[in-house]
Amino acid sequence: MTDADTLAAVERWFRSRGIPHFIDHYSASRDVFTRALAPLTAILMLELVTALDASWPWWLNLGVAAASLGALVGVWAIVNVARKRPALARPDSVGPTELAIFVLLVPALDLLAGGQRLTALNTLLVNLALLGLIYLGTSYALLPITRWAAGRLWRQLADVLGLLVRALPLLLLFVTFLFLTTEVWEVASSLDGPFLAVTMGLFVAVGVVFVVARIPLEVGALARFDSWSDVAALVGDTPAAELHPPADASPAGTPRLGPRQWGNVGLVVLFTQGLQIVFVSLMIGIFFVGFGLLTVTPELTAKWVGSDANLLLDGTLWGRPVAITTELLQVAGFLTAFSGFYFTVYVLTDATYRKEFLDEVLVELRQAFAVRAVYLASRGA
Repeated sequence: MTDADTLAAVERWFRSRGIPHFIDHYSASRDVFTRALAPLTAILMLELVTALDASWPWWLNLGVAAASLGALVGVWAIVNVARKRPALARPDSVGPTELAIFVLLVPALDLLAGGQRLTALNTLLVNLALLGLIYLGTSYALLPITRWAAGRLWRQLADVLGLLVRALPLLLLFVTFLFLTTEVWEVASSLDGPFLAVTMGLFVAVGVVFVVARIPLEVGALARFDSWSDVAALVGDTPAAELHPPADASPAGTPRLGPRQWGNVGLVVLFTQGLQIVFVSLMIGIFFVGFGLLTVTPELTAKWVGSDANLLLDGTLWGRPVAITTELLQVAGFLTAFSGFYFTVYVLTDATYRKEFLDEVLVELRQAFAVRAVYLASRGA
C-alpha cells in the first residue's frame, strides 16, 4: 500500500467509527453533499412531479415536466463545463450553485405556474429543512454512529441488564409510589397530544444537557500523548499502524479539536450512552404498563382521573377486570421519561457503571485520538 492508500484507509476508518470530522480538511461541498447527491436528486425529481397540476391538460403537464428536467440537466452540464469537466459527469463537489438549484427550482416553478405563493413558501421551507437534516446526518455520520453504538449495546446486553437489576430497586421504590397516587394520574391524563410529548421531551432535553456538559470533563485529557510509543500501542490494530510519522514531529504538536470535531466526539458519546438509556427506559416503561394492568382497574382509573377511562384493550384475569387504557399509557410514558432522566444521572455518576461501560467508550475514543495524531503527522509530512 502507498501512503495515499493508507491515508484513505484511515479516513474510511474514521467514517466507520462515526467521526468523519477527524479527516483533515473535511469539506461540506466535497465530502458531505457529494455523498448526499443521490437522495437530493431523488427528492428534487419527486418535487418536480408533484408540482404538476392535475387540472392542466396532459400535454401541458408533460411539457412542464420535460422543461423542468431539461433545465435541471442543462444547469448540471453548464456547471460541469464551467469547471472544465465532462458535461454530464457526477460533480466532484456540490457547492452553493447546486444547493440553490435544489432549494429554489421547484418554488420558482410554483410561482411561474400560477402564483402559488403559499405552496412555493412551504416547498422552500421543506427544502431548507431537508438540506439541514441531510447535512447533519451525513456530515456527522449519524448512521455509522448508531450502527456502532447498537453493536456495542448488543455485545454488552447482559451487562446492561445486570446494571438495570442493580438500579431498578431504588428507582422503583420511589417511582412506584408516584404511580399509585391520584395526582400523577390526574396530571398525566390531562396532558393530551403535544403537551405529553413536550413534557416527556423536557426530561430528555435535561438529560442530554447533563451528558453534554460532562463530555469535556471525561474526554479532555484523552487527546494528549507524551510520545509516539504511547500512540503506537493504541493504533496497532488500525490502518494507521502502517503510517510512520516524521522523526521531527511530536504527538504533542497535534492540532487541538475544533468545534465541529468536539461536536462529533460528543455525538459518539451521546449516542453510545443514549441507546443504553433508551433500552433501559423501554424496559421500565414495559414494567409500568404491566404493573398498571394488574393493579389499576378501569373503575379505579375513572375514579382517579374524574372521567370514564378510554379503553384500548380490556378483559378479565382470574375474575378481575383488567384493561390497557389511554390514561395508563400516559402515566407510564410520563414516569418512564422521569425514570430515564434519573437513570441518566445514575449511570454517569455511579463508579461501577463508569468502570464497566463508560471507561470502555473512553478507551476507544483515546484510540481514535491516537489514530488522528499519526494521521495528521503523516499527512503533513
